Amino acid sequence: MAFLKKYYSVGANSILESVIALSIISICLYIAIMVVSAVFTKKTTAKFYNTQNKINELFFLAQLQGDSLIYDGTDENLIIEEEIINTGLKKIKIEFKDSTQIMHEKSFYVQVP
Repeated sequence: MAFLKKYYSVGANSILESVIALSIISICLYIAIMVVSAVFTKKTTAKFYNTQNKINELFFLAQLQGDSLIYDGTDENLIIEEEIINTGLKKIKIEFKDSTQIMHEKSFYVQVP
């Protein structure tokens, strides 16, 4: 047992070791906070993905059947603009305001026969 005490005594009470340990812990916390802040942004919320899916659905409804999407321009939460870029290309821009009153917009480019 006397031999084990000789190998067991590890000194960890110096100021230098405490400073090194605290700096390692603070670096790890900084990296963890940076990762969390990069993951949890407003573009990774469920509401953002729901709105993007709604915009894609409106575009595909407009492409599937022209009359399946009834848009008369009176809805202030939905704006659909069509612009002819050249003879074979048309740009469709859809702006949609969700319940949080944030305007989301997406542009689609469609070939015109």
